[in-house]
Amino acid sequence: MKSLIIVILLSLKLNGQIDHLTSQELQHKIELDTKVKLSKNYFKVSAFVLVGGVLLKSINKNWTILGASGSLAASGTTSYYLAKHLLYVSKRNRFYKQHNLNFRKKGKRKEKDHR
Repeated sequence: MKSLIIVILLSLKLNGQIDHLTSQELQHKIELDTKVKLSKNYFKVSAFVLVGGVLLKSINKNWTILGASGSLAASGTTSYYLAKHLLYVSKRNRFYKQHNLNFRKKGKRKEKDHR
């Protein structure tokens, strides 16, 4: 099953820099990239709940929806997910550096000089 997923992902996004990786290293790369994306999403949701709860608490102290009364728990989970995200990012960056891979961010593309 895992090898099938690796083959599908390779066929969707074939990149010249990963040609020298073994299947086990490629699987580890995919797992790290997935963990970074998921931890970022968990952090965003937790931060949204914290901000929403604090805003609702400041608007009306009687509202108890969206974690307005649990801002202490929301702040704890937000800091937990932030630490977890930073840990996964450092592991991924260490893996990329060890295997001489370039990390491409979605929004930043190199613009070519059109002369």
